[in-house]
Amino acid sequence: MMQTLSKRKLIFFGLPEYAVYLASIPVVLYLPFVYSKDFGLSLTDVGLILMFGRIADVVTDPLIGFLSDRTRSRFGRRKPWIAAGGLIMMTSAFMLFNPVIQVTNTYLLCWAILLWLGWTMVNIPYYAWGAELSDDYNERTRITGWRQFFGFLGNVSVLAIPVLSGQFLGYGALPSEGLAIIGGMALIALPVLISITLHQVPEPDRYGKASSSLLQNLKKVKKNGSFMLLFWAFLLMSLGTGWGSATFMLFASFVVEAEGQTQAILLGYYGANIIALPIWVYIANRVGKKETWMTGGLLFIVVTPCFLILQAGDLGLFFLILAFYGVAGGNFAALSMSMKADVIEIAARRDGENISGAYIALWSLGQKLVMALALGIALPFLEWVGFDPNGVNSAAELDALSYVYVIPPWIAYACAVTVLWRYPITEQRLTRIRAALQAREDRRAKKTTS
Repeated sequence: MMQTLSKRKLIFFGLPEYAVYLASIPVVLYLPFVYSKDFGLSLTDVGLILMFGRIADVVTDPLIGFLSDRTRSRFGRRKPWIAAGGLIMMTSAFMLFNPVIQVTNTYLLCWAILLWLGWTMVNIPYYAWGAELSDDYNERTRITGWRQFFGFLGNVSVLAIPVLSGQFLGYGALPSEGLAIIGGMALIALPVLISITLHQVPEPDRYGKASSSLLQNLKKVKKNGSFMLLFWAFLLMSLGTGWGSATFMLFASFVVEAEGQTQAILLGYYGANIIALPIWVYIANRVGKKETWMTGGLLFIVVTPCFLILQAGDLGLFFLILAFYGVAGGNFAALSMSMKADVIEIAARRDGENISGAYIALWSLGQKLVMALALGIALPFLEWVGFDPNGVNSAAELDALSYVYVIPPWIAYACAVTVLWRYPITEQRLTRIRAALQAREDRRAKKTTS
C-alpha cells in the first residue's frame, strides 16, 4: 500500500541528519587545514591518517548492515543501533574538534576511527529505515528531500554559527575556532535530535525477514545491475565532491587569500543547496529522478572549471561560483537515495526478504572509501608538487594547487554522468515490475492453495 507521510513525520525523521552533518562535515572541510596549519602535523600524515581511519569500515559497514537487518527488539531493528552510534559519534566528534591534550598522529587516528564507527552505526540503519518508510516512487523523494534539507541546514550551521560568533563575540571566524564551536554543538545535537526521532517515528517492517548469510547478501547486492550502476555513479560524484572538500580550505586560503572569509563565502554554496533542493525535488517529480540528477551533474561539469579564473582577492566572484556549484549539488544526495530505495524495493520483492541494511552498508562503505581516497591522495600529492601550508609558495605551486582542486573533480563528474546514463529504473518501469512480481506471488499462492 502506498503511504504518504505527514510533514510532521518527515521533519521528525530528518532531524538526525542535521546532527550527523555537524559531526562529519568538519572532518573533511576543517580538519586537514587546522591539524596541519595550526597543530603542526604533516599534510601527508593528516591525509593518510584520515584515509586509514576508514579501513576498519571494510569490516564494520557490512557487519552492521547485516546485524541491523536481523536485530529483533521491542524498539525495532534499526533504532538500537542508531542510539548507540549517536553516543559514540557525539564523544569522538567533540574530542576531534576540541583536543584536550597535545595533538599527535595517534590521537587523530584513534578518534577518527571511533567517529566513523559511530557514523556507521547511525547512518546504515537510519538510511535503511528511510528506504522502508514508503513504497511510493515520488514519496521517497519527499523523504530523502526533507532529510537532505536538514543535512544542508547542518552544513550552513557549520559555517554560519562560527561566523556569527566571530562577528558578535570575537571568537569563531578562524577555522580552528569554528571547529571548536561545532564540536560543542555536536555534543548536544546528536543525542537530543536522535532521541526525538526514535521516539516520534515508527519503524515499519516491510518485504519479509532477512535470512541469507552475510556472504550471500553481498553476492546478491553485487549481482543487482541497476543498483551497481547507481552505486558507481554515486561513488564518482562523491569522489568529486570529496576531493573538492579536502582541498577547498587550502585553495580558498592560498589562491583566493580568503582564510578569514571562507566560512562566510561557503554560505553561498550551502545556501544555494537549501534553496535549490525543493526546486530539484519538484523537477524530479515531473520529469524523473535520473534526468534531474544528470542535469545537476552536467551543471557541475560546466561550473567546476570556473574556479581556475579566480585570483587573490576575488571574493565576490568566488562566492558567486560557489553559489552555482551549490545549485548543481542540491539534488545529488536526495535523488540518489530515493533512487536507491526504488532498487532496494525491487530486490526485496523479488527475493522475498528485506536486506536493505546490506545495500546501505555497501553504499556507505563505498562513499567513505572514496572520501578517504580523496584525502589520502590529494593532500600528499599537493605536498609532492611542492605546496607547503606552513611555508612560502611560488606562483607555480599555487597554480598546481588550483589544478589539483579543479581537474580531478571535473573528471569524476563527467564519468558519473556517463555511468548514470545507463540506469534503467523509471516510475513506469517500477510499476510494471511491481505488477509482474505481484502476479508471480498470486500464482504461487494459488498453487499452494490447490
